[in-house]
Amino acid sequence: MKRKIGVFNYLFLAFGLLIAGCSDYFDVRPKSQVLVEELFESEQGYEDQLIGVYKRMSATSLYGKEMTFGLMEVLSQNYELPTGSAYEEAAKYNYRNIGIRSIVDAIWLEMYSAIANLNIMLKYIDKDPSIFSGDNYAIYKGEALGLRAFLHFELLRIFAPAYTSNPNAGGIPYVTRYMTGVTPQSTVAEVTDLLIRDLTMALTLLEADPLYSIEANEAYSTRNVRSYRFNYYAVAATLARVYQWRGTAADMAEALKYATKVIEDAKFSWVHYSSMQSQNPSEWDRLFSSELIFRLAITDMDEEVEPYFYDNTDKTKRLSPSVVQWEGIYEFEKGYGADWRYEKNWQYSGSDPIFAKYWQYENGSYGGFVPVIRWSEMHYIAAEASVATDPQKAVHYVDTVRYNRYLRDFPLDKNLSEERIKEEIYKEYRKEMIGEGQLFYYYKRLKYMNIPGSAISGNDDVYVLPMPDNEIEFGNRN
Repeated sequence: MKRKIGVFNYLFLAFGLLIAGCSDYFDVRPKSQVLVEELFESEQGYEDQLIGVYKRMSATSLYGKEMTFGLMEVLSQNYELPTGSAYEEAAKYNYRNIGIRSIVDAIWLEMYSAIANLNIMLKYIDKDPSIFSGDNYAIYKGEALGLRAFLHFELLRIFAPAYTSNPNAGGIPYVTRYMTGVTPQSTVAEVTDLLIRDLTMALTLLEADPLYSIEANEAYSTRNVRSYRFNYYAVAATLARVYQWRGTAADMAEALKYATKVIEDAKFSWVHYSSMQSQNPSEWDRLFSSELIFRLAITDMDEEVEPYFYDNTDKTKRLSPSVVQWEGIYEFEKGYGADWRYEKNWQYSGSDPIFAKYWQYENGSYGGFVPVIRWSEMHYIAAEASVATDPQKAVHYVDTVRYNRYLRDFPLDKNLSEERIKEEIYKEYRKEMIGEGQLFYYYKRLKYMNIPGSAISGNDDVYVLPMPDNEIEFGNRN
């Protein structure tokens, strides 16, 4: 007899799974033995619950690999995969391959498990706000609401048609309660409305975030701490992403509003020259850490990335562009070799040049995290939203990023046509986001019929990954 494993079962099981899995992380007695009511009797219980969600998101099944440099980047076609790679079928968009299907199913399961843990926290958080010190009630609730929306948006971008293709198509279940029943599937448009509702509430709550209230010139230490949490600006940036995903003229105006809010508040700063020009590669800030709006800490990251990005004996695991791809992406023929993204992230490991963005160093100055939302992306969203109304401003947004990537001798023509501006935005997405799993969503949103690097036509068979079979069968999903 088949076992029912719908979203409702994930919710029922998730709390025990997460708490049991994180007991060693918190260094307290196993939380699986603690009654839910007892867990949430103190502020520390809410902190532990949030940390547990971040830890789950950092797993290799999610942002520790598959949602960043693993599966989602393979789908972007930026790697030259070796023969025998575990991702060969993914590069062909063969989602029914048993190995690829297990990765895709795990993304669905782990995302909804994290959502379940946020929902159980949100169920209890309003019962006694007096247990929280300072502004922590608003901060914890804002983080939880924002994260819940963020995770649903990721699921929507993966498992449903693009809004620009069919807003009335079946989307995903938007789960807002910890329960054992089936959550109905919402349409794509309905999900985006729910996203905006949750994110707007989170943004208001997170006005209590110290990163929001601190002066920009004093934000360094606070930013370094709060960028590991779903902070005020992570919420604003996600709102910009959601409105851009919808893509109507009115929505793009909203995307511009939120993107420029993140840009102009200036709580993030461009990577400093001194962090890129050291003679010691272990001191290079390859991920531009001062610009990260939201990132996730990865435990033992050196061990996680070593099989994929170094000269090792098992070449089938290597994830790297070819020399031709790399030089094409960074327009080497135009003399752009000084671009830090080209120069610092293309290094020799043994006899071969290889993608080095995630290289880790013992006692290195930077490492142990993956980027999830970047400040530079807000410039790209603002540029795209300005193309039709203020093309010179759009060029300015793109050129600002290029200038801070050491392309200072190559400013763009301020009078570029709309089509040329869009082309430059695309090039920047590709240069900036390589290895971060974001370009696939760009192709999907803009309905690319021909994904660069693939001979397979872009359509819903490519852009919509399948939900787990049991979810479709027992959850009545389209």
